[in-house]
Amino acid sequence: MEFEGLPRKAIVGITGGIGSGKSVVSRILRLNGFPVYDCDMEAKRIMHENLHVRKRLCEIAGDRVYGPDGCLDRVYMAQCIFSDSVLREAVNKVVHKAVFDDFMIFSERSSEKFVFCESAILVSSGFYSICDAVLLVDAPESLRIERVVARNGLHRDEVKKRIASQEGEFTSLPYEKTFVVENDGVNPILPYVLKFIKKDITKTEITCSEKFWL
Repeated sequence: MEFEGLPRKAIVGITGGIGSGKSVVSRILRLNGFPVYDCDMEAKRIMHENLHVRKRLCEIAGDRVYGPDGCLDRVYMAQCIFSDSVLREAVNKVVHKAVFDDFMIFSERSSEKFVFCESAILVSSGFYSICDAVLLVDAPESLRIERVVARNGLHRDEVKKRIASQEGEFTSLPYEKTFVVENDGVNPILPYVLKFIKKDITKTEITCSEKFWL
C-alpha cells in the first residue's frame, strides 16, 4: 500500500520500546534541522506550567499531587495512578489532551516538510491518528536490556517486565504507515535516518512496506 493525499507538511511519529534507541533517532533529526517534539519531556513541562492542567490534576488526585515547592510530586502521583485504574485514566485524559494541543501549535509553527513527534505511547495517547507515517525504532531484546541496565541501573528482570508491558503499543500500530528502523548496534544508524528524511513520503517515491534496516 502507498501513501496518498498527504498534506504538504507531514507529521511523522517516532516510537519504540525502552532501550530501542528512539531518542538517538530524534537527536539525529534535530541535528539535521528537523523539528522534533518530545511528548514525555513536554508533558512534564505542561504539568508544571499549565495552570488548567495543574487545577485538573489537583481535582483528580488531590492537592498533595503538587509539593510545597509547587513541583509535581511524581512519586505520589505514581502511587495514585498505579493503584487506581479509573484515576489513571482520568489523569492520562487530561495530560494527553494538553500535550496534543501543545503539539498542534508546535506543528503549525513549523515550515519544514516533516514535523516529528517522539512518544513511547503513540497508540494509547491517540497521537498515531494524526501521523502520516510512523518510525518504529527496534532492537534485539538482549541489546535493549543491556542498554537500560547500563543507563538506568535497573535489574534485568525489571527491564524485561517493562519491555513486555509495552509490546501492545507497537503491535497495534497501523502497518500501512509504519516503517521499522532496526537499531541493532552493529550497523550505523545515521545513513538510514538520512535516507528517510531525504525522501518525500509521496505516492511515487516510497511505499509503506519499505523497511530501513540500520
